[in-house]
Amino acid sequence: MALVMVGIAFGIIYMFESENSPIHPAFVLMIGAISFIMGSAFFNSRDANQLKSLVGGGAIGISSTFVIVSIAGGIKYVYDPSDGPNWEMLVSILAVCMVASTIILEFVLYRLRD
Repeated sequence: MALVMVGIAFGIIYMFESENSPIHPAFVLMIGAISFIMGSAFFNSRDANQLKSLVGGGAIGISSTFVIVSIAGGIKYVYDPSDGPNWEMLVSILAVCMVASTIILEFVLYRLRD
């Protein structure tokens, strides 16, 4: 979970600093379409009505596309030797994200137990 958080954070930094997308726009649309279809099918299998199924599929499509593009941007940002972060910064941010993910996970598990 911490690696995903770091990847998303660096991907957002990459998107603000770079003018181009880390993934070709055609692939971004394909990722969004596949996520939308899978999300709509998931909600449809849970006996949601048609509108809720489409809205839920749209929410899953947008969020998963954002996460995948951000992680791809984060990978490009880390492996870019000219503009990427130094290793001390990378390890420090990973440590912070590990603590944050543990806190989030414990909070979610506590809420699910009640």
